[in-house]
Amino acid sequence: EGIVEYDPTGRWLHTWHAERGTSAGDSVAGNEPWLSVNNIYTSSSDVVSEAFDEYASSDLPVFLSEARYEDNGGDGPFIRQQAYQSLLSGAIAGHLMGNDPMWYFGSNWQNFLDSEGARSMPHIKSLFTTRQWWLLAPDTGGSFLTGGINSGADRAVASLASDDSSGLVYTPAVRTLTVNLARLAGPQVTARWYDPANGSYSTIAGSPFSTAGSQ
Repeated sequence: EGIVEYDPTGRWLHTWHAERGTSAGDSVAGNEPWLSVNNIYTSSSDVVSEAFDEYASSDLPVFLSEARYEDNGGDGPFIRQQAYQSLLSGAIAGHLMGNDPMWYFGSNWQNFLDSEGARSMPHIKSLFTTRQWWLLAPDTGGSFLTGGINSGADRAVASLASDDSSGLVYTPAVRTLTVNLARLAGPQVTARWYDPANGSYSTIAGSPFSTAGSQ
């Protein structure tokens, strides 16, 4: 309230860090007039469900404020998993990663500045900012990604652009995925793999595909 008093033009965005398993919107701050950005604070297994819930119920943009930290039970692939699960499940406003020795400046914290999780972050930015990321809506009904979804921390996720021009699918592990290409505008779809560890693209065998059905 003090910040708002001295910022009458509303230059600054305000959010609230609540308990794990909750959001800013369903916390004690949920009805505060200064709350301008919603967030989720998750465990390692409920990123998708929490993001789905807030996307469906909140009028505010949502981001992942905190989940499992790297080097505290989470490694580079785990950090990427949380990032893509949140961004493609409705927390499109952003994602924050944490690294355990760094947040409290623990012993030798400088050695963790170049962690695998940290090196993954620029590739996430590159992927999303080279397309109209603000058009993406999560495939909550499973009509685009229809097979190989799984559950919990192992869940694959997908988002579609609101104009059906493109879609993104993420899987945390190698497995067969089924994608309903009829959800895209077409008449053909160029399909590529994106490696979240190094930011490289490769063509999927058989691409381009017809939008007549599933692949």
